[in-house]
Amino acid sequence: MDYNAQVFLEALWAASIIPFSNDATFSAMAAFGNFDMHIPAVIAIIGATMGQIFNLIIGRLFLELHKKGLLYVKAVWYDRIAGIFNKYCVFLLLFSWVSILKLLLVFAGFLGTGIRFALPLILIGQIYHYSSYLM
Repeated sequence: MDYNAQVFLEALWAASIIPFSNDATFSAMAAFGNFDMHIPAVIAIIGATMGQIFNLIIGRLFLELHKKGLLYVKAVWYDRIAGIFNKYCVFLLLFSWVSILKLLLVFAGFLGTGIRFALPLILIGQIYHYSSYLM
């Protein structure tokens, strides 16, 4: 039976900020099945990365609201926190697969972290997370 589509959708769902989600099918395949987990791992990495990009886009939407004046944050505080985050804390995106740090991507999007910089960090973190099931 082919569970790859379900693995993709669950990884996409689990990586987004939508609560109450996990990688049940992938975990069950890894724990109980006699499956070759290399292809499901790649599919889960792609799905989870897309879910994390969704979180970053949500943050970008908040940034647009801020630029239009609908979401007020003092410019001094925004510039200070954006500078600190993009200089020192952006590398925490490597751990964005951890449940509590999913919101970090929304925060990064709001602070203007570029997708070209964030995507490799997200991808490396997802590869680390799902490759741990292959061992």
